[in-house]
Amino acid sequence: MHVILVPGFWLDASAWDDVAPVLVAAGHSVQAVTRTGDSLDAQVAALVALLDEVATAEEPVVLAGHSGAGPIAFMAADQRPSLVAHLLYVDTFPGPEGGCVNDELPVVDGVVPLPSWDVWEEPTVRGMTPALREAFERRAVPEPAALPSDPFHYADPARHAIPATVISCEMPASDLAAMVADHQAWAAELVATEDLTIVGLDTGHWPMFTAPRELGELMVQALAPKPIDGP
Repeated sequence: MHVILVPGFWLDASAWDDVAPVLVAAGHSVQAVTRTGDSLDAQVAALVALLDEVATAEEPVVLAGHSGAGPIAFMAADQRPSLVAHLLYVDTFPGPEGGCVNDELPVVDGVVPLPSWDVWEEPTVRGMTPALREAFERRAVPEPAALPSDPFHYADPARHAIPATVISCEMPASDLAAMVADHQAWAAELVATEDLTIVGLDTGHWPMFTAPRELGELMVQALAPKPIDGP
């Protein structure tokens, strides 16, 4: 399948450089993108335009979003549900209607820079060695001021029919599954997803850096054809 990889906040397409080869080796084609646009709707529109360019209802694609890009991928899928065969959420989830990514991220000089490392809790930075942190700081791109606080909005219930897999890194998969089963309000879109799989990867919030091969293997596993039930 054709897999579109959308990086999370402060990252560009190169964030997927160590993950993409795992997908390619499994027979998938890969297109890593850099998000563009100064608002949530603008970034969603850019992704929708890409879907219109590379996907058809006969040959839908996979959308993979990491962190803040998970809701962006989901909003794009909401606008083009027939063009998306599977949604992959890498340590992220689609927030509820009216929610946002994180309206507490500070705006500095009109943009949202990568915060200092002491802002994050231990599970978030698990596996991020000093060398990986330094490399992230060098590549970090500030986000538009409006992006973290712009509200999510959806229109097409067909989005719930798109199979989805959450690769949970900071939180154990069993804990996330329990919260979804409990129908917690923040998980409303996951609760409504008709074909939802939750798997775990024991690392921090940036698995493309801390465990790229393991991440790629879980993505390949998520996209493998499911066994056909016997008669």
